Amino acid sequence: MNSKAMMLVVGRYIPPDKNGEGEIIEKDWFRQGWIFKDEDAFTNRPDDICYIPELSDTKYSGKDILQECGGSKEVAEEIFNELDWQHVESLLEERKAAGEIDDCKECGKTFFCHGMEMCPYCGAKYEEGES
Repeated sequence: MNSKAMMLVVGRYIPPDKNGEGEIIEKDWFRQGWIFKDEDAFTNRPDDICYIPELSDTKYSGKDILQECGGSKEVAEEIFNELDWQHVESLLEERKAAGEIDDCKECGKTFFCHGMEMCPYCGAKYEEGES
C-alpha cells in the first residue's frame, strides 16, 4: 500500500525560488475554511510548509507546529489533524482554555492533561489549571 497516496492535501503551496520569487499559495475549502494543508509535508518533511490558515498567509512547517506544541509530537499531530481554518496558536489556546491540554511547569512540554496527576514527560506533579 502506498501510504503517501492516501495523505491529505488541501490546496497547493509552491515555495519561492532562491531569489524569493514565484511563491504560489492556493487555498481550498476544508471543513470550516479556505486553507492549505499537506499531511505528507507535516509527517515526512518537517521543514516544508504544511499549513496556511484561512485569514492570513502565515506559513507553518511541521517543526513550527511541534515547537508551538511544546515539543510534544502527540499533541502536534492532534493539533495538525484538527486545523481547518485557524492559526495553530488559536487552536492551542482554545484547547488549553477547555482544560484538554496544558504545559508542564517543570519541563515546559505540552501534554493532554485531563485526569493527569503528573507530567508524562518528566514526571513532575501536576494539578489541573496549574500553568
